[in-house]
Amino acid sequence: MRRADLSAPRQSTPFDGRGAALPVLTATALVPIPRYPLPALTASVLTAALLALHVRSHLTGFVPAAPLRTRAFVLSALLACTFATSYFTLLFTVPQLLRDRTDSSTSTIGTGRLVALLLGSALSMVLAAASARLGRPRVLTILLTVGALAPLTALPTPWAPLLLPVAILAVFTTSAGQATLAVYATQAAPSGRRPTAIGLFSLCYQLGGAFGPALAALITLGG
Repeated sequence: MRRADLSAPRQSTPFDGRGAALPVLTATALVPIPRYPLPALTASVLTAALLALHVRSHLTGFVPAAPLRTRAFVLSALLACTFATSYFTLLFTVPQLLRDRTDSSTSTIGTGRLVALLLGSALSMVLAAASARLGRPRVLTILLTVGALAPLTALPTPWAPLLLPVAILAVFTTSAGQATLAVYATQAAPSGRRPTAIGLFSLCYQLGGAFGPALAALITLGG
């Protein structure tokens, strides 16, 4: 505070406390849906409805209406959440499946998963770097195809070594998706709302990081 620039412009409107609290409550209610569907879904619908009403009455509040009315932003945020959910589910499920279907040691499984994550991360950087040349339709086609292939291959496959390539596909999809979809989401938002748009986009990605482990627990415990 002593080092603050006192000449900096002050906020012209008061802080939207209710607008900040409602997304927190909605996200908190969404997280336990995989474990406690009915009460969590009920709370989520209630808080989401209150948030929607608040956004409609405060168009430029903490959660501005402009990005939410943009199809490209909404689609990018939903895809990021879906890819993150799939990735974090497989992140915790694949080691358990390898343990159940092979006689590999814990260290071997851990090393294999580490190599798979490194390869997937490297490939995601390649796609992110080439995304401008490929164009949005091709990038989305790649992400949707690979993103669907990973979970659809993991659970039914009888061939255990195929699970490590599945981990490569999963981390590739979520990492490349986060990099490219974040650009699409922010470009779709008005220039003055882009910082808020990237914050909302990141929230959707992080919700996937909460859903994934909960789903993984259901799968492994149920198995």
